[in-house]
Amino acid sequence: MNFRDTYRQLYDHISPDEALTKQLLDRAAIQNRKILSMPWQVITAAVFLFCTAFFISIPALAAHIEPVYQFLYTLSPEAAQYLMPVHLTSEDQGIRMEVVSASVEKDTARIYISMEDLNGDRIDQTTDLYDSYSVHRPFPAAETCERAGYDADAKKVYFLITLKEWSETDAEHSIQGEKITFSVKEFLSGKSIYEDIPIALEPDMIPENPAVKKVDPSGLGGSFEDLEDDQGTDVLVPNTSIDILPANGITLTALGYRDGMLHIQTSLENTLENDNHGYLWLENADGKKTSFRSIHFQDETDSSHPVTFVEEIFDINIEELSDYTLHGYFVISGQKTEGNWKVTFPLE
Repeated sequence: MNFRDTYRQLYDHISPDEALTKQLLDRAAIQNRKILSMPWQVITAAVFLFCTAFFISIPALAAHIEPVYQFLYTLSPEAAQYLMPVHLTSEDQGIRMEVVSASVEKDTARIYISMEDLNGDRIDQTTDLYDSYSVHRPFPAAETCERAGYDADAKKVYFLITLKEWSETDAEHSIQGEKITFSVKEFLSGKSIYEDIPIALEPDMIPENPAVKKVDPSGLGGSFEDLEDDQGTDVLVPNTSIDILPANGITLTALGYRDGMLHIQTSLENTLENDNHGYLWLENADGKKTSFRSIHFQDETDSSHPVTFVEEIFDINIEELSDYTLHGYFVISGQKTEGNWKVTFPLE
């Protein structure tokens, strides 16, 4: 039995509580003379409006009140999607999102979505949904969303959403005709991407045995065995601002040699808001790249403006440093746009 039959079967068996019914009838009796004195056309219209409101209330609530929709989707994705009306376009903050196409081949659906700025230039070839999107569907599936292209003349960016259904009990089930809801809360644009940027670093710039402090890392990379103890992890104390990095938003905050290893620490602003990120590596004349480990930690002294630090550690002594050059890769986002865009469409 499909959802539509189940929905009707359950609905047909709904009946009001007897005590509640008696209470309503008692109250109605008090008003019966006034009601009977009304013209029959008014009474008929009132009954019609009440019944119409009752029968459409659930779909209307699901479609227009987000918490109701999310709650219903949690209970039954199939029910939530069945009640959602079809909307192929959505506009908010001067940005239009539109369903371009939706196709199904066996157990895989491919949907193309476009976004364009109707008022300015907030959409460009670097536009990134920054994992702020949601895909609601009435069947279990693996999902991906990737930028598929940019039309500079139309100022439209395109995204490809791919859904691959998985089912252990019904391998032949078709997702043809099922309704999908795709929503976006924010996107990033105006990104500057710095690839393989050489960075001037001289050995005489690097102090030995710099001051350290304990932190609780938010992330670790590379070789980190025996890195932590019960009190945390040692990192350099941020105490400088050396302007040798080419990217705004990323600052070199500490340098030093400790235990025969080179430590380079950078700070990144707005990593949670704008997804600013990057990394460093050492490279010799033969193109051999050297790295060892990285430590990520947060400075939360100013909760309104958190800063992420990354300390990268290289297993290289100071005598070898002249044989290497420092390189970096950085991505800096220029703008974040928030809004509420939601489209619902059938798979055809």
